[in-house]
Amino acid sequence: MDYLSVALTVLYYIVYPIFYLLSLLLSILAVVTAPLLHLGHYLLYALWYPIHFLGKFETLYIFFGVAVLIGVLTGTSLHYVSGFMLSLLDLKSQPEEQRGRTLASFRRDKQGRLEDPLTTFEPRVGGLPMNNIMPNDEYVERDWSKQGRKKGRNDLIPPNIILEEDSTEDDF
Repeated sequence: MDYLSVALTVLYYIVYPIFYLLSLLLSILAVVTAPLLHLGHYLLYALWYPIHFLGKFETLYIFFGVAVLIGVLTGTSLHYVSGFMLSLLDLKSQPEEQRGRTLASFRRDKQGRLEDPLTTFEPRVGGLPMNNIMPNDEYVERDWSKQGRKKGRNDLIPPNIILEEDSTEDDF
């Protein structure tokens, strides 16, 4: 007996159980996943069907392929050419602030206004007394919606319009 045949026999008895277990697991896995394999087969067939149907119209493939190629090349070249021209002419716009005023900027502006002497409010010492600000009682109690109208030439004019008087005197 030579050493090569002994080594191959030992290797066979070591590898055969591993191979047998792997083939057994593979057959169990094939039985379990059979429904998924069939579903995947039908799904791929359904996805392939429109391409197979359109395969009859070979000129459409050529037409749409060339149109897509021209569109991609034109769009890409326009993007880079316009970017180059903008940088050449220095026309890049500054990024605009997306949000409106923030709370911090509002507070900063308000603090700046409070410190500005032109916008500060100082009450006058000698002003009108507070009782002169309120309207008289006869104006408060009067019902302005039911006020009567005079009959005559001003009958068509609403009561809230102030009419100017005609001057009869001639001032020279």
